[in-house]
Amino acid sequence: MKKNENISQDVLLKKHLYTHKAELKIGDWKKHFDFNYVHTIIAMALNYGHKKHELIINGYLITDQSLYLIAKTHEKTIDATVHQLEAQITFLLKINPQKFKKNKYKTAFIVDDEDVFYAIRDSLFKVYPLKNNDLIRLITGKKVTLPYHNPGLEALKQIIKNHSFCSAIDYSGAIGPVHVTLLKD
Repeated sequence: MKKNENISQDVLLKKHLYTHKAELKIGDWKKHFDFNYVHTIIAMALNYGHKKHELIINGYLITDQSLYLIAKTHEKTIDATVHQLEAQITFLLKINPQKFKKNKYKTAFIVDDEDVFYAIRDSLFKVYPLKNNDLIRLITGKKVTLPYHNPGLEALKQIIKNHSFCSAIDYSGAIGPVHVTLLKD
């Protein structure tokens, strides 16, 4: 396993790498599926990007509302990477069908009963810069300590500590659902 991780790093290191810290708000498509299914599909798409040497993931957190991502790519902007991620998620939704949740207000998918094909009208994510330095430090395996009690920080630590789709798992020594390249101090 270690050999494969070194090979993917070597391929990307031949080109100049750009670090991206982004919050990807998950669009309305998430309402049609179970949240565990959405988390799993996003993790599978991230692993595909890692496998295809398109991105090096240093930290992530997949919540019900957003994907917080710290990654390195050879692209100057994260837009191309997000587009590839969206294409992979669309493909995964097509080959790994799950029953829809009934939604009577807005349909973001067209369902063909014969082969369960999903056509997505809107983009899957809205991209925002990730500006929460405490979150960045926590999902990249660093400790955050303050000389005073901060309830918001303590709540964030608990979310990350107990979350199964977070890179903190990898930084603690276990194996998480997404391939993470650990940052050195």
